[in-house]
Amino acid sequence: MDATPSHVWDNEFWEVFHPGYREPPVTNADLIHTLTPNARIIVALRDPIKRIQSAYQFFCAFHVYKCDYPVTKEKFHKLVVEAINMFDECLLKNTVRGCTYSTKYHQLQTHLYASLYNVYLRDWLKVFPREQVSVIKFEERIKDEANHIQMLCDFLEIPRFPDEELEELLESHNVRNQLKDTKRIEYILPETMSILTEFFKPHLKDLVELLGDEKWGWGYL
Repeated sequence: MDATPSHVWDNEFWEVFHPGYREPPVTNADLIHTLTPNARIIVALRDPIKRIQSAYQFFCAFHVYKCDYPVTKEKFHKLVVEAINMFDECLLKNTVRGCTYSTKYHQLQTHLYASLYNVYLRDWLKVFPREQVSVIKFEERIKDEANHIQMLCDFLEIPRFPDEELEELLESHNVRNQLKDTKRIEYILPETMSILTEFFKPHLKDLVELLGDEKWGWGYL
């Protein structure tokens, strides 16, 4: 299992290899399926709004992208508005899929585009049968990590861990978020939550339809 989280959505160089295309003709899903058609794919999805807030805090704290310090809920709101406006501008000329993948309209501080799970998963499920793709809800996994690991063992068709051994393993690999409180925004503005909820609603409806479970609406629908 590859633990790199960006493989599901990170196709940043497709425009270099396919100039002039409005959408990527080939994605990571196609490449991996060509090389290993029997691969088992594990995807963990988090509440898209919380993921965006987390991305903003992380990328600013560790200087991955240029940020206006310190991070604040007001600055986050401004970036969210900018990201949504960029996406809406793209939609005047392109499809939802094309805009999701188009690096020209990617606002990096929030990674808004990376939370459009429905677009990416549809591409993966076009090439991999559903039984080869396990989609995990992040919030459920962190509440019951041991059970989720055992279920993943079943999915991968490998032996389950003995309970005591798994307990010790989880104890020894207990990793916590090391981001300092000064690098966090304590909450997001109600108006930020409102515009993000409206933005994500159609995408979450599509995700619910794709995966067949209302839980993938995260309570926003």
